[in-house]
Amino acid sequence: MAQLILVVDDNETMLRLISEALKGEGYELLLAADGRTALDIISRVTLDMALLDVMLPDMEGYDICKVLRNSPKTSQIPIIMLTGLGDLENRLRAFEAGADDFMPKPFQMQELQARVKMQLRRVSRNVLPVAQVDKPINQSLAVFSLRGGLGVSTLAVNLAAGMQQLWGQSTLLTDMAFVNGQAALMLDVPLRRTWADLGRIGAEEIDLETLDLVVLRHGSGLAVLAAPKQVENAELISQKHVERVLELARQKYQFTVIDLPHDFSVTTITALDSVDTILCLVSPDLASVHCASNALRVFKDLGYNDQKVQVVLNWNYSTAGLARKEIEKALQKPISVVIPFVPDTLVVALTMGKPVVLEAGKPEAALFEDLAYFWSGDEHKKTEPTNPSPSLQRVLDRARRRQMQKQK
Repeated sequence: MAQLILVVDDNETMLRLISEALKGEGYELLLAADGRTALDIISRVTLDMALLDVMLPDMEGYDICKVLRNSPKTSQIPIIMLTGLGDLENRLRAFEAGADDFMPKPFQMQELQARVKMQLRRVSRNVLPVAQVDKPINQSLAVFSLRGGLGVSTLAVNLAAGMQQLWGQSTLLTDMAFVNGQAALMLDVPLRRTWADLGRIGAEEIDLETLDLVVLRHGSGLAVLAAPKQVENAELISQKHVERVLELARQKYQFTVIDLPHDFSVTTITALDSVDTILCLVSPDLASVHCASNALRVFKDLGYNDQKVQVVLNWNYSTAGLARKEIEKALQKPISVVIPFVPDTLVVALTMGKPVVLEAGKPEAALFEDLAYFWSGDEHKKTEPTNPSPSLQRVLDRARRRQMQKQK
């Protein structure tokens, strides 16, 4: 059966061109020149995809996109926004509304055909059997800092993507910065569903099937549980919701990486309690060291052992900062890892929504690959796969070269 695509555009010529281009690819099309007609079609038929112009006579395409995303019947279909407005603000509005892709006009019809095919293929690839459950999780970690701006989300995103790439096993990145989390945006993953969708139902009603419906999929295979789009929706998520979701994550995923907010709220502490490892970030300045010291004191009060908490120094300055020995003395705890200053590549990665760990060949990618391997847990590192991924092979080759250099 031909896949059914809704095309909404008030320009008759554009409708005709799109219709000719897509019908030639074997798709069945429904055309609408305004929002009212589009909403009527949405209420009556089951769609496989929607192409939405932004500027319509009676409403904006963003509003139609939100209607599609809020309906269980169409919440998972691919949506591409078509607009003559190509600036960053409109691109962000499209993704916030739940669009999967954004094409500024004018565009080549061959490019539209390719993007439609890619989006439809992605959806079919990501439909997994609900009953498919991996063995219990081997490793979970949380990235935390009481002070913002230290790179918590950057590290969490790159570690999660790196673990997925290294081992090719199910990995979940969950963004628990419920007020302003940006993990999905950093991965350029459209916000179809978020933690807020789980918060709207009772914690006891959440099962693996529900979690599968809410989790987003990155092109690398990484599963992403995104923070709510609206600030006010953070209040929907309770301690019981977090407990239930992390319990299910342990059943479903080999790795769970948690991006935490800069606080000790009850939901944050619930996540900290549940993980194997806590990465406490600090930068080489007095204020950051003070915040890290307070965090370590709270960790001690919570009864966490020294092995669970690791201090990570993110050298986010291009100039000199506090010496490593001074920081360790102040914290009364050794620093496990030092992340060097790498601003330019990370800024580009954050702007484009492409984690640097996935940019093979770059020195920064090698850094995050090695860190993902370092924190993968002994279970995986002791059992090397018969056919290691290219990422894992790179990590092992670098380790062998370092060992040979030490022996010289």
